[in-house]
Amino acid sequence: MKKFISLILAILLAFGAVACSGGGAADVTTVADDTTEAPKTETEAATDPVPETTEEIQEDKMLNILFLGNSLMYYNDMPDLFAKIATANGKKVSVQSVTKGSATISDFTDERTEVGKQAIPLLKNNSWDYVIIEPSRRISPYENTVKEVELASAKKIQELAKAAGGDVLLYSVWGNNNGTVIEYNALNPTSISEVASHHMTRKPHTKFMHEVNLEFAAALGGVKVAPAGYAFENCIAKYEFNLYHSDERHPSLIGSYLAAAVIYATVFGENVEKIPYSISAAPANGVLEGIANDTVLGGLVPDLTEDATDKPFNLLIVGSNLMDDYSCASVFGKLVKEVEGRNVVSQYVRSSTFVINDIANEKSDLGLRTALAENDWDAIVIQISRRCTKSATDVEASELAALRTVMPLFKAETDKIFLFTLNSKSKPGIFTTAGGDPGYTDSGKKETYSAAEGSAYFKALADKWAAEFGIGVINYGEAYHDYKNPEKIGLGYLQAAMIYNAVFDKDLPETAETNGNPAATAKSLREIAKKFG
Repeated sequence: MKKFISLILAILLAFGAVACSGGGAADVTTVADDTTEAPKTETEAATDPVPETTEEIQEDKMLNILFLGNSLMYYNDMPDLFAKIATANGKKVSVQSVTKGSATISDFTDERTEVGKQAIPLLKNNSWDYVIIEPSRRISPYENTVKEVELASAKKIQELAKAAGGDVLLYSVWGNNNGTVIEYNALNPTSISEVASHHMTRKPHTKFMHEVNLEFAAALGGVKVAPAGYAFENCIAKYEFNLYHSDERHPSLIGSYLAAAVIYATVFGENVEKIPYSISAAPANGVLEGIANDTVLGGLVPDLTEDATDKPFNLLIVGSNLMDDYSCASVFGKLVKEVEGRNVVSQYVRSSTFVINDIANEKSDLGLRTALAENDWDAIVIQISRRCTKSATDVEASELAALRTVMPLFKAETDKIFLFTLNSKSKPGIFTTAGGDPGYTDSGKKETYSAAEGSAYFKALADKWAAEFGIGVINYGEAYHDYKNPEKIGLGYLQAAMIYNAVFDKDLPETAETNGNPAATAKSLREIAKKFG
């Protein structure tokens, strides 16, 4: 009788153990805030093959996986998508996640943060086969402080993961598709602040991020990398699926499915056979699985060479605030994006009373030399100052001397250099070099000619200087007088159209957008730009 009771108790205990194991169901605990802000940018550059994932996992083994990340991880509940893919492929997984918008790895190692308060007890009190972390896109090519604190924090998480029976796995994300990368600086793990915004297109950003993950993987002793960013690029090269959310940073549902499939292939070291699609207008079965398999197991490295349309057109405008009064650079960017399919990076070097003499002195050059050093400029537009007038021959000579000083700097950048003439005032004031004022001194006297005559003088002056340096002229000054009813929105369009015609050496097409101008007005402005081009 005692043996019979003992047998019954043993069966009951065994049954209870199976029930507590979870039976292969996914346990997803996601902590997410309301923010929709993606972690702010970074980039990659590596053509190294993806690390091999040949480790075999027993078919009947329950895998415990913890996801720690930000909105690039929690969008579309990607950890749950991974669990569904694993289950569809016959695997047993128990998944938990702690995520928060813009979270860095450092946040998960700090018990004072919301995510740290949850992640650290989970790491310490549970056993994990993998803890999946993401080197944040707050790492950028422009500094190393964020990368240093993120790597130090990754090592702390790895210590906890190993103590829990497993190791970390790195989630390597895609580049921003909106052409911007934010530069951050980290004074310490708890103080990471935004410094500046830079232009970087998707491919080099993805390349940079992958290289960062490979660097982290090596520093952590050769841990696995799930190359979601490379999978995005391999997919974009073959198909027209929209992998991005409307903000061009976060993933669409299809993008999250692809990322989850990449993690599956990386964790299990085998082909993804099935993805349980729950998307309307989803790609045909086998497509995303094939991309994930080729990327992870086949080591398929995407072509990350920038196409001509991938590279931004960089425009530097040097002049007074009058060059920005009508937002010509912004309108120019819209036109180039529409007609040429290229993004534009524009920057001003300006002052309210600009003269070329302002930029000749390298110690007080309005930031010109810094701008030249920080970017490769495709075109440079230089405004002729209104301080120049017919009677101010000393000012004209001084401005020409200053232009001779800076022209070699401009020519080292590009052969697309243009002098931009503004429209003259009627009876403008006469300035002089007397008094030692580098911006020139108002003599109190005025010219006697009309505004149209003054604009014609600017054109003649620009032509003379342009001939000396072998550069171009944008004759906006005279074009202005041909616009019979000048309005701000029209003037910005006219300036942008004239800059477009000059730098691309062709007329703005009839199909170009109007930037809010009536169609007839926009057509008239394009004709004026052509006439004075």
